[in-house]
Amino acid sequence: MKKITFSLLAFIVPALSFSQSYFIAKGKILDAVTKQPLQAASVFAENTTLGTATDADGSFSLYLPNGGYNLVITFTGYQTETKRITSGDDGNNSIFIELRQKEKELEDVVVKASFEVKDGWEKYGDFFLENFIGKTTNSRLCSIRNREVLHFFYYKRKNRLKILADAPVEIVNDALGYSVKYTLDSFTHEYNTQVSLYTGYPLFKELEPANEEQRNTWKSNRATAYNGSILHFMRSMYRKKLKEEGFEIQFLVKENEKERAIPLKNFYSAVNYKMDDTAKTVAIVPNQKEVAVLYKGEEPSKLFLEANTEASAKFQLSVVSFLPNESLEIEQNGYYYEQSDITITGYWAWEKVADMLPYNFSDAPGPAVTKEEVVTSPAVVPQQETRSADPLTSLAWKTEESRIMEGNNVSYYKRGGQENTINLDNDLYKFNTDNTGTWTFNGQDYKFTWNYSNAEKTKIRMIMQYPTPLIINLENIVISATAFSYTR
Repeated sequence: MKKITFSLLAFIVPALSFSQSYFIAKGKILDAVTKQPLQAASVFAENTTLGTATDADGSFSLYLPNGGYNLVITFTGYQTETKRITSGDDGNNSIFIELRQKEKELEDVVVKASFEVKDGWEKYGDFFLENFIGKTTNSRLCSIRNREVLHFFYYKRKNRLKILADAPVEIVNDALGYSVKYTLDSFTHEYNTQVSLYTGYPLFKELEPANEEQRNTWKSNRATAYNGSILHFMRSMYRKKLKEEGFEIQFLVKENEKERAIPLKNFYSAVNYKMDDTAKTVAIVPNQKEVAVLYKGEEPSKLFLEANTEASAKFQLSVVSFLPNESLEIEQNGYYYEQSDITITGYWAWEKVADMLPYNFSDAPGPAVTKEEVVTSPAVVPQQETRSADPLTSLAWKTEESRIMEGNNVSYYKRGGQENTINLDNDLYKFNTDNTGTWTFNGQDYKFTWNYSNAEKTKIRMIMQYPTPLIINLENIVISATAFSYTR
């Protein structure tokens, strides 16, 4: 049995560490000119619910499920920076990013001012919503909280609409139960070609359901959004489960100016599937540039069929165009790169922000925790002086000291310490008398339920939502007014 000395963080992080399903991205954010640390810079994994902020030293720590991510760093007045990371990288514990201040050129300001549409939202707002949020059933339950951050520019000579935002666009998706802060680089629509393009960096946050019925509705809607999505496809390709998951791929070739679909006997040989066992990534290089993806597990939306009268009503059809002889790398969580190397049309292009799911969305039930750990020494401090019959529910618990041992690797934290290898300054647990609770970690709140398992109150069973249910059993519990120890 491994011995681990740490605080209430033991409820979740060691379980992830032992199962080898998570990794830690750590680093520091600096000003590119002064080399001084930037405090409160936002650091998040694009298209996930996982983000944090830098401390006074410019340092950050971010726990991420295994896979690949685009790490996004933003700070007011500075240019946004990104860095691709993966659980297979050796340098995840020493990420250093330098941000440069934005420089506004007078000429650029004058040009933008001359093309900005004064009543932009009134004129183009609905168009933007349809082409950014989408036209699906889910889009009808989405709203933008801060429309005032959007600025609309129309270039008459180029017949082009461009939309910029001077702050992250705040989207509430009441269909899937998420709020999304979308750092929008730009949205452009070319009226001559009827093509819309937008780029940016979304950060998700789970909404708190009003009741169990809403929780179940969101769960069902998320499953529907996932089925047949590009996230579903990439994970199925990675796992070699395309057919089992309802997908079929075909090559599209042109013969005498007519397009013809070629069914494939072996999906994986046709795309030259290759697994890198060291990096845990999959590379595909299709033998043909145009690949049709058919999803047969769900019929197309009636709204899609109304807008695309020639589309088949039996399956969802998307087309992926690859660059010649360029491989596409796929991570185990469905993240793929370079994303700009492919062009997507068809059903996937019709589904937009309203149907997006974060990369840390789980398509499988969470595992029960079975590993045993021993927590020794008092490791928590109370935040208030109130006393009751059960100090567990009358106090808010902050991390005082944490030591997590995994093989030969040791992560250590002591509040106020100078040699910490992880930052747990803002970790906070609150157990409520109604047997619910909240764990605040990496700037996110995660809900759990708990119950004593025996009359002596030496055992607790918890169910933590992070991001899927984890069942946690605590034994040999000793609780005092200032400490909480246990064996798991």
